[in-house]
Amino acid sequence: MSLLRTAMTYERGVWVSLFRWVFRRPDPAGPGDRFGYSAMTTPVLLAFIGVSIVEIPILHFLLPWRTVQIIAFVVSIWGLLWMVGLLGAVRVNPHLVQREGIRIRSGFTVDAFVPWSAVAQVRTRNRPLEKSKGVQFEETADGLIGKVVVLGQTNVELVLTAPTDVGLPRGPLTELHFWADEPRELAAASLVLVG
Repeated sequence: MSLLRTAMTYERGVWVSLFRWVFRRPDPAGPGDRFGYSAMTTPVLLAFIGVSIVEIPILHFLLPWRTVQIIAFVVSIWGLLWMVGLLGAVRVNPHLVQREGIRIRSGFTVDAFVPWSAVAQVRTRNRPLEKSKGVQFEETADGLIGKVVVLGQTNVELVLTAPTDVGLPRGPLTELHFWADEPRELAAASLVLVG
């Protein structure tokens, strides 16, 4: 049942993201400086979208049965829109530097909030990781590090003043690492508000 609920939540997130992106709906997270993390994933998603667009007419000509053609067409259009929704999800849910703190997001699946009072240091450091899983955790002698990963990399690190629960599946964290397309600009905007 939990797997079904997760799948339904994910499906809903894709369609809501597609709607918000197409109709330019405002970010419900409110005001703040927005920083994207989609520069590396956009070409990958565009490649899949392009392949899907080419696949639709090819399947139509390859499949000899009308009923199967219709089913393949419906499934292909659903898949195409679903991938566009994934692309929309990373566009309409950017990281947010707000007056109260920073929100680290990954599409509609991750929304971690760190108040500025919990941030000791913001630094930029490109770290390639062995795994490409979207959210990772690393136990260290100093505590638990959370990582919100894009294509196996992070490039911004928040060092926390004390172990803090930020809304990720595990915690509390002593550091939170994530990827931003403009890490130096994000760090500069954050440093103005830290303390």
